Amino acid sequence: MEKQKDEVKEISKELKEKADKELERLRRELYRLRKLKEQKEKEKKEIEASSEEITKDSTSSISEKQKETSGAKEIEESFEEIDTLLSEELEKEEHKNYEKSANYIQTELQKLEQEIIGETGLIEEELSPYEQLLDEYPWLQQPRYEYMFHIPNKTKNPSDFESWCNEWSKVLFDYAKYAILHILYLRQLFQEKPFSNFENRKKAIKEISNWLVKQDLARWLSKKKEKLRVYWKTLDLMAEEIYDWAYDMGKLEPILIYEIREAKKEFNGLPKDDFEKIFEKLLEQKKAELIKLDNGKIALKILLE
Repeated sequence: MEKQKDEVKEISKELKEKADKELERLRRELYRLRKLKEQKEKEKKEIEASSEEITKDSTSSISEKQKETSGAKEIEESFEEIDTLLSEELEKEEHKNYEKSANYIQTELQKLEQEIIGETGLIEEELSPYEQLLDEYPWLQQPRYEYMFHIPNKTKNPSDFESWCNEWSKVLFDYAKYAILHILYLRQLFQEKPFSNFENRKKAIKEISNWLVKQDLARWLSKKKEKLRVYWKTLDLMAEEIYDWAYDMGKLEPILIYEIREAKKEFNGLPKDDFEKIFEKLLEQKKAELIKLDNGKIALKILLE
């Protein structure tokens, strides 16, 4: 970016230097002509003082000298016209170069912005859920916070236990969001950082999960509490995104659940009953209608507004 700015500056600098050189040359010529004019005027006065002795040849000479003086005046006037014209042209040229440079800079800025966005996207894709968690919660890998991997005694230290649950529930919630997982299988979390560092992994993860359920940010999908549905994105927001996707894609025909799951990564893994709730929300908003197929499945038909 700095290189591009320097290039633009060089264009204006080069043009100004060229104009300055031309003006300097014309100023020198004007100085010479003025000196010549002064000399001729002096000679003219001497000739007039001795006018009685002037011959026809000297009269002719005076005429020639007067022409030279007149020529100097014309050159001076021409210089002023050239100076004015050059200044006007210089302003026009600088304005053109400014607009050209401004457009060039704007284009390059847009390209650079797109490159930055692209690079940022790649970086985010390359980062694992755990690495993203470390950016948000650096204490996860700091030795002085090792006590956080031990469950406080719920009976003896209820306030510590509550604080511990609050902090870890945020971590678990964000882990599901970064990993783009709507359903967490607790057994799989045993092997995933930072949860694999718990002293008692099974009990710790279950306590944290229960805390999320208590806050209405998750729900259990099995009686054995092995599967946890985490609502890191609300169903209302998911309904809005599904509608926008279908609208933008021009999906006028009935859409099956599997088509929506395959459309975007964030739709993949949504439980079937959540899809049904989303469809009902769109139906209530009069943005879609439900169609029951012969095989008993339901499809979503978007209504264009």
